[in-house]
Amino acid sequence: MTPEISTISFLCVDPDAPDDGYFAPGEIRPLIDGRDVLDEVFDLGITNLWESLQGDALAAGETARQVVLAGPECSMSCCGSVRVTIRREGPYVLWTDWENDSDGPDVPDFHFAAGQYDAEVARLARG
Repeated sequence: MTPEISTISFLCVDPDAPDDGYFAPGEIRPLIDGRDVLDEVFDLGITNLWESLQGDALAAGETARQVVLAGPECSMSCCGSVRVTIRREGPYVLWTDWENDSDGPDVPDFHFAAGQYDAEVARLARG
């Protein structure tokens, strides 16, 4: 059975940009099928992880690895975070095993076409 294929893009707010009251400077927000999934599941702060999500942090390899996508403005030990496991499986990149310890709703697994995913991660890395 072929999995449902989603698309991903990353909304990037430059760290030097003025705060517009919605997206904070330095945010990187994954948009899955055009939806801001983090906005739907994490309301305790911002995804102020500009440094940690730059470069190849979101690249997918055959070895699964967990990536922190969101944390609060205070401390992750205090208010939680949202993490996802990213891995490549054949022609797909999978985002699975979401952990949302902020008491937000669960997030489903997503499958992306590897070519589309890799192109978007490369775009993010170029800034």
